[in-house]
Amino acid sequence: MKKFKIESLIYIYIILLPILDSFSNMYRVWFPNGTLSPAMFLRLIIPGILLIYIMIKDKESKRYLIIMGIVYAIYGFIHLFIFNRLLTEIAYGDFLKESTYIINYTFNIFMLYIIYYFNKNNKLSYLKESLYIMLIVYLIIIYFSIITKTSLSTYIEGLGYRSYFVSSNSLCTILLLLLSVLIKPLYDSKKWYNILILVALGTYLGFLVGTRTGLFGFILVIGMYVFLNVLIGFSKKIKFDKKNVLLLIVLLVVLLASLYKIGSNTFKRQAIKEDQGDDIIDVNTGEVSHVTGDTMMHVKDIKDNVMSDKYLSKERQKALLSMYNKCNEMELNLSDRRTQQLIYNFYKAKYEHNISYLTFGNGYVNDYGEMILEMEVPALLFNFGILGFLLYLGPILYYLVQKIKELKNNKRLLDVNNLLMIFGLLLALGLATFAGYVLFSTTCALIMISIICLIDTKKVTLKKVRK
Repeated sequence: MKKFKIESLIYIYIILLPILDSFSNMYRVWFPNGTLSPAMFLRLIIPGILLIYIMIKDKESKRYLIIMGIVYAIYGFIHLFIFNRLLTEIAYGDFLKESTYIINYTFNIFMLYIIYYFNKNNKLSYLKESLYIMLIVYLIIIYFSIITKTSLSTYIEGLGYRSYFVSSNSLCTILLLLLSVLIKPLYDSKKWYNILILVALGTYLGFLVGTRTGLFGFILVIGMYVFLNVLIGFSKKIKFDKKNVLLLIVLLVVLLASLYKIGSNTFKRQAIKEDQGDDIIDVNTGEVSHVTGDTMMHVKDIKDNVMSDKYLSKERQKALLSMYNKCNEMELNLSDRRTQQLIYNFYKAKYEHNISYLTFGNGYVNDYGEMILEMEVPALLFNFGILGFLLYLGPILYYLVQKIKELKNNKRLLDVNNLLMIFGLLLALGLATFAGYVLFSTTCALIMISIICLIDTKKVTLKKVRK
């Protein structure tokens, strides 16, 4: 009987995450008045055991982890203190909701340290295998929900399938990250079940989920895989399987033709969005509105001088008016909510003009729903402050840059696997910049961290599915 190794808990944790994520979201659906899902506590057990193990095993790591804990706790305390002070009646969330963001982002950094620690000691040789099983678990849950007609809709119009998960954007990002890690070993294996996995994944991302993230992300990853095979093959004068590359190009063309002919939930959703706004009249101007409905009415209240400071502070009222004027000047489509949010948060930082807010953040969920910044990387900067941005995103970027430097200094490692994983990480960071719910998702962040560890000087392959 083989001796149990502590790092096996990481593999178990990765495989269990899709189940915990879906259960956590469905718990909120079943019990809308419930505050904390049991899954939140369940997902802390394995990381907690691993942290205790590291602290007992390694005194240097223990000191480092204690310092980390103190730094992140001080930041979190100050951020939440500011949030509570700025909280008004208009707020979408409360102290508990804001706390979940602080906890989640902090949790991800400690997971980064855990995986970095075991990877540094060469104890994660089956990391890619665990991601392979994780992808299978995701696909089983997704297609089970679709077949049984129990899937949640991606959009309020009833379009798209997001299975039992809270966010279609984070789900698509997770699947694209897994695709960037596994496409080469899956495709090269030539095993029918691995090809079936790729087909099932492509069908979901291209036709069923209904988001641009899924559709265009899938096309980008496949296209990049083909491009890198050809580029590296020619640059290093390596003989590559031209039939395989040609087959992938044909599959891409078939996918694009099918999308054009059959359509997908993504295009249906975009058609609905383009029709929105043309018949909505702004009560302030009598012309076509360029802002969302709530914003339009709030602007009217501000102009009529009936908006209370307890409902929305004077600085934020000024920011809302400036955003409203800018959107009218740009003739922005009212469905372009993210641009409205970005403009509003820029003016909010300008008018609040407070060094402590700029450093520790002015709070994420203390505005009304339409103005909560959905672009996650800008939100880390605007709403969590410069220090929050550095604490939550800085370590991930640091380790990613270090890995890229390793590849630059050892050009023999510039192969399809490593470059495709870097592309997947950059794609995820791009989605976090222009969309949202990527870094906040524990699973997304964990896969990103795992990929960073897989970009290594060792040739890591998927043993169980390689040819």
